[in-house]
Amino acid sequence: MNLKEFFKECHEKEVFKNLSIYIVSSWVLIQVLSVIWEPFGLPKISMTYLLLVLLLGFPFYIYLLWKYRLKPLESKLSRRKDLKFNSKSVSSRSGDMEVKKRKIHLPGIHFYSPFQKIYFTALFVISLLAVFSATLIVKANFLNEDNISALVFEKDEANGNNRIAVLKFENNTTEPDLEVIGRMAVDWIMHGITQNKLGQVISPQIVDDYTKVLKASFVPSIENGVLKEYLNPTKVVTGAYYLNNDKLLLQCSVLNGTMDKTLISFEVTECDPKSPLDCIEAAKQQILGYLLSKGKTILLNEETPPNFKAYKLWLESSALSQLQSSEELKYLNEAIAADSSFFKPKIDRVAYYYNRDQFAVADSLLKVLTSETVTKKEQLNIINHYEACLRGDNKTAYKTYKEEYNKVPIDLEINLSTMVLALQFVNRPQDVDSIYTALNMKDFDLDNCISCQYRYFVKGMANLTLGKTDETIELLEPYSRTAGNEWIKEALMKAYVLNGDTNAVMNLIEQIRLLGRIEFWEIMMFQTGLEYMKLGKTKTAENYLDRLLKNFNTKANDLTQSEKELQAETIFYKKDYLGAEPLLKSLITQSIDEISNASYLAMTYYQNGKQDKALEMLAYLNTLRTKYQFGNVDYALSQYYAMAGDEEKAMDNLLKAVSSGKRFTSSTFQNDLLFKPYHKSEAFQKILKFWHN
Repeated sequence: MNLKEFFKECHEKEVFKNLSIYIVSSWVLIQVLSVIWEPFGLPKISMTYLLLVLLLGFPFYIYLLWKYRLKPLESKLSRRKDLKFNSKSVSSRSGDMEVKKRKIHLPGIHFYSPFQKIYFTALFVISLLAVFSATLIVKANFLNEDNISALVFEKDEANGNNRIAVLKFENNTTEPDLEVIGRMAVDWIMHGITQNKLGQVISPQIVDDYTKVLKASFVPSIENGVLKEYLNPTKVVTGAYYLNNDKLLLQCSVLNGTMDKTLISFEVTECDPKSPLDCIEAAKQQILGYLLSKGKTILLNEETPPNFKAYKLWLESSALSQLQSSEELKYLNEAIAADSSFFKPKIDRVAYYYNRDQFAVADSLLKVLTSETVTKKEQLNIINHYEACLRGDNKTAYKTYKEEYNKVPIDLEINLSTMVLALQFVNRPQDVDSIYTALNMKDFDLDNCISCQYRYFVKGMANLTLGKTDETIELLEPYSRTAGNEWIKEALMKAYVLNGDTNAVMNLIEQIRLLGRIEFWEIMMFQTGLEYMKLGKTKTAENYLDRLLKNFNTKANDLTQSEKELQAETIFYKKDYLGAEPLLKSLITQSIDEISNASYLAMTYYQNGKQDKALEMLAYLNTLRTKYQFGNVDYALSQYYAMAGDEEKAMDNLLKAVSSGKRFTSSTFQNDLLFKPYHKSEAFQKILKFWHN
């Protein structure tokens, strides 16, 4: 039988007719599901499941068609041409004979017709194609997910990952001036979620930050790719607002983490466009009511919703804060004037002055804010954080900020600040790794992310403190030959020195000279010299310091104030105390860091045998004490006594310094060359762990 005869017989037996019924029915099912999946709350993946079932069911349908329709027709035929049989009980000669009469129920005998053979051959080929197509669908939709659990419907994670993303609300009013309503809605809903500890919040700003700093080649092309591929929320809050008959209407929904299933759509809220917070508050209550367990009290971050004008002004100040603009203060003050009960701009104003070392102003504002805030736990927590910072209580500062971090550990700025507090405030480098790994940094573009660069620096310094030199080099070395990344290069230089790789150090310094700022190259030459001195490699250290001094001598009278101070310190550490004395004396009243220079001058007098002048300088140091110094004078005194060999007084003053809030930086405490002789002493080790208990 040839193919033409086979197709003819299929037509006669209505095979094509029955197959078309299956195909048309499948097409109708697909079309119906594509329309009803969203209203019925079905996930988008339902379409994929249906397609797989229909595809794999097709060959099975063809087999059933043979068994229940074609096979009975075959049994009714009494004669067939070319019909052969084989049997286990008959001879081979008998098996080759022609049979003119078909026998249906002969035990041990199986008949094979040419039509049946071609039919089942076609079934085999169709089965292979169906399985191959199904494999492609499974691979495209499931197997490139990070977790094979994508094959089942998503379940809410009551414990573990409970990230809730709040996306930008769509402005469907056609009025750009009302864009601020969407931002206000997002912030107000996020505050409610955080206040009630419903999960870690992913804000639109976090999504935008990730999108901006991720390398272009890694940014997914699908909608909300960064959200789904990198941030992995369990729920997503979306919304939109529009105008209707002079009324503002706001609607929002909660989707699952992959955004292919609507968990709930809330009733539309309605309010006056001039009072959008009425709609926003109602929407927030709906969302929190859904997210909260039954009967749990719904709290508010603010005593009352902020004034609309005040909120707009605060948004302006927040944008200026990202640019570190002094104009930020103007908008903060205007926001507070517009709504005196609005907490956020008040605490931001405290932060503004604190970050600019205007501690007295920050403290005064904080005292006023404390008197106004009575019972709100979350507000009191951040107030307690700044109070601890201003009084030098580093342990409390770290503890309170850790609570902020636990709410949104994937926020870049909060994550970085927590790393800095762990390393520099309380000297807990062992805490840095878990904070650092909360964010996956491999796809971030450091050239567009200053915070990312400093995160690498803090991580590198924590590694070095823990003795993980090779790990530091592996982490930071990829950025050694690029312009910028100055913090990273400082930590990398220290790692190279500790690892004994002199060639790598020289190459790094040369790269800095060629690609970096000359001021940074000078600082790095100085620090490299000190690092070699810590290891006892005096000759190598002096090579770097001599080269630096030659550079300063070339500039002669063109040196800046900071370069003059660095020149004096370089001569001091070369132990040329006679040469350092006149330079330090000329700088003492006009130096950038008066306390530090006074300490160096006192040590220089001591080394030059001028004990009376050294004591006078120590007395002068004590006159430099102020309220918000965080142990700087005590630290300077401890440096003097350390050089003088008076361990008891050195450790006593160092203890006072750390208890007053002196930070553990890349050049203080265990990183200070002057304290090297005392590293193994019990008193020094206790100071390093002062904030651990």
